[in-house]
Amino acid sequence: MSTLKLKMTVLIFIIGATLSFSKEKNDEAKKVNTKTQQNKEQLEDSSQEIIDDSSKIDEEIIDEQKNKSANENLKYSQRNDGIIDINSLKHEENSEYRIKDGKNVKIMMKTKNNDVYSVEVIYKNGKKMMRGIGNYGGNETFLAEVPNTIKDYYFEITDAKTKYFMGRNLTKNRSSVIPFEYTNSKKLTQIPDWARGSVGYQIYIDSFRNGDVDNDAIFNEFGTDDFSPPTGEIRSGTTKRELLLAEWGDGSKPQFSLNEWNSNYEEKNEWEESALNEVQNYTRYYGGDLKGVEEKLDYLKKLGVEYIILSSPFYSLSNHKYDTIYFNHVDPYFGTLEQTGTIKALDIKAPVHNVNGDKELNLLVFNPATDKNLLGEDLRNTNSWVWTDSDLVLASLVKKAHQKGLKIVLEVAPDVTSSVFFAKENKEFKNWYLEDTVLDLSNPEVRNYFENSMKKWILGPDQTFKKNVYDDGIDGIRYVYYSDKNKEYIADITENLKQYKPDLLITGEFSNSLTKDIEDGVYDSGADYNIVNNIIKYTVNTNPNYRINGVEFASKLNEIYNKYSANRFNMTQLFIGSLDTDRIFSGMINPNRVYDRNNQSNQYLNIRPDLYDGTAVNKLKRVVSMQMMLPATPIIYYGDEKGMWGSDSPRNRKPMLWEDYEPYDNETDDISKYKKVLRSLPDSVEVNEVQKFISYPVTSNKEIENHYRSLLKIRKEHKNLFKNGKLRILEVYEDGKTKGRVDAEIAAYLADQTRRAKLYQGRDYTPPKPNTDFISYEISLGNESLVVLVNNSPDEYPLNLNVPKLFGFYKNQLNPKENYAISERKIQVNVKPYEVKVLYSNAKNMFDSFRQNKNKI
Repeated sequence: MSTLKLKMTVLIFIIGATLSFSKEKNDEAKKVNTKTQQNKEQLEDSSQEIIDDSSKIDEEIIDEQKNKSANENLKYSQRNDGIIDINSLKHEENSEYRIKDGKNVKIMMKTKNNDVYSVEVIYKNGKKMMRGIGNYGGNETFLAEVPNTIKDYYFEITDAKTKYFMGRNLTKNRSSVIPFEYTNSKKLTQIPDWARGSVGYQIYIDSFRNGDVDNDAIFNEFGTDDFSPPTGEIRSGTTKRELLLAEWGDGSKPQFSLNEWNSNYEEKNEWEESALNEVQNYTRYYGGDLKGVEEKLDYLKKLGVEYIILSSPFYSLSNHKYDTIYFNHVDPYFGTLEQTGTIKALDIKAPVHNVNGDKELNLLVFNPATDKNLLGEDLRNTNSWVWTDSDLVLASLVKKAHQKGLKIVLEVAPDVTSSVFFAKENKEFKNWYLEDTVLDLSNPEVRNYFENSMKKWILGPDQTFKKNVYDDGIDGIRYVYYSDKNKEYIADITENLKQYKPDLLITGEFSNSLTKDIEDGVYDSGADYNIVNNIIKYTVNTNPNYRINGVEFASKLNEIYNKYSANRFNMTQLFIGSLDTDRIFSGMINPNRVYDRNNQSNQYLNIRPDLYDGTAVNKLKRVVSMQMMLPATPIIYYGDEKGMWGSDSPRNRKPMLWEDYEPYDNETDDISKYKKVLRSLPDSVEVNEVQKFISYPVTSNKEIENHYRSLLKIRKEHKNLFKNGKLRILEVYEDGKTKGRVDAEIAAYLADQTRRAKLYQGRDYTPPKPNTDFISYEISLGNESLVVLVNNSPDEYPLNLNVPKLFGFYKNQLNPKENYAISERKIQVNVKPYEVKVLYSNAKNMFDSFRQNKNKI
């Protein structure tokens, strides 16, 4: 996931002088991606044991354990055998084991799986029996909800006649236990109501859509002296060379050019041929901009999206913009290179510099001699700040999105900068940095600069908060990276920013300390990749080293769900792909690995997945259904709904597939990856054994897009259910009791098929036994019940499914023709390969259910 180091030294010019950009490598953007990857590579980091010191365990217990081990020849402990594995007892005084949930606090502890009979949590004036919520990795997790007013507590662990008391020590004497202590967190943020259970859409701006060709990039992070001067002109008649006063390379250097939107991704422009191999694709521009996003607001609204997450729009020389030069200005490549002088139907109260014909790249140059840029801004004095034309383009987009009922969230790396960040240009700012290009947010000047920059975008050019369609300020911020050293100061920034807009959303990228960051007030909620990691392990992977069965998946999902308060799980962002992972569609043909690992190797299959595996689309629909059908906040990575494919960055950032940009050139991949399957590839795949590549058509997939639309329609129709509903696991095939019942029912069904063949056709027939594997879970709220049934098998089979309702009908929301009558809390269904059924009922009584069913037929 490495990204190019910037190569630029700014030679500030006084009026009439020349601006020069020269090469200076920098790797701050790489750090952003690397930090994200390191976080995800530590998914499901094992918990530390609270009792890891023998001094915390009574000597009586230690002697007892030794005697039992010797006398019983290390007997494996089981429930009700009187033996408790004390080394597996785990609880910590942190947010991984204690989660505030309204007026209660969830308390969890772990034991060895199937080891203890009961666990109680004891506190002043009360106690609560804990319930098992699942087992995973050899551990069993217990949970209880107690009042959040408790000050201390301990556990009473029982198995047959054996009883232990566990607090900060482990003892057999209740009077000797040292309780754990609990203090109610005061830093938890208020989650905006609109965000819970909503659907987000993440856009990588440069690759989404080119809505304004006049702002197309004329150089990249290599600097201007690596390229010959640009030729041609924009629509105003201004030549492209006039857009920037700069020192350009001589005629021997190639001219910088955009990569064609519909070209073969693997082909290189002339300037790329001379670039370093490892950086070629990372420094491309395709020309996507904010105007392009505006053009597709109606598309996103009709798709079912409720808010848009924009990749960093701030001024930078990289294509991704996470390594900023200014946090308080939009990049001209996303806005305007030549100012237009228009106010864009905005109510502007803030100072503006928008003079028709002014060149924004020149205006953003910082002069260390004056500590100001050529806009006249002292970046430490907000009274000198102005709105540029590009800044107004963003405000205009936000206002138009609000008019269509869409929210806008901006991504930002709050302490990561470019090596040519303005504060790098003057020794006076040397105390602004922790290290290299990481800002020190403990410095009040630095913190004020970042906070005031975000305040600018939150309030908009009218400098105030207005409700609904009149508001021109953003609705949220998503932190994509921060140094742990800056965490407490970011929490202060978050608290301050939320004062400017009552319903501002602030979220975070995945972190190993996600629940602690939430508790500390760093953000409202964040992305939890553990969910998709376990979905992939269960549904896609086949190798036992990377696969988990249904019981393990259900246990892990239950554990993750209970690590959040109910309303914060409803706000947890569920990504199955992003600009830092491989495309989820490609994941269907690149299984047997940890999610987001080994996705840049030479063996990664980059071919369009449905050409390689005829079941890839159905497999993807199963994963997407599970992402969408949880009471949380699913995030669609741009193009996933079109069936886009590719390995990790940069191939996950290919241009969006739009119908009006068709036809697209065929894409190619190295033939060596496909030697074993060359003869089985469809005719649309061209095999070139001379030049050692395969070539295949690039098209969007309507079946995938329609599936997304169907799922998003379900979420819209049952908005309150996904916003406030509770999750619980119903059935898992691998569970012993369920497996016995289902196997017997299927055996009876197969025997009946054999009997019918003999009776009606006069032939002997033994139908094959299907590979059975399913899980069902429910999202419920009051009388509403949404049952999600996932067939994790390539086979079709009948199923008598247990359901929560006593009477009435369940209707398949993905196929309204399927209506299932409930009999003895069961419905009879037939599941197709990899099918997901979404079954809904809201019957209050038997008569009501029949009445509803009659109206819907």
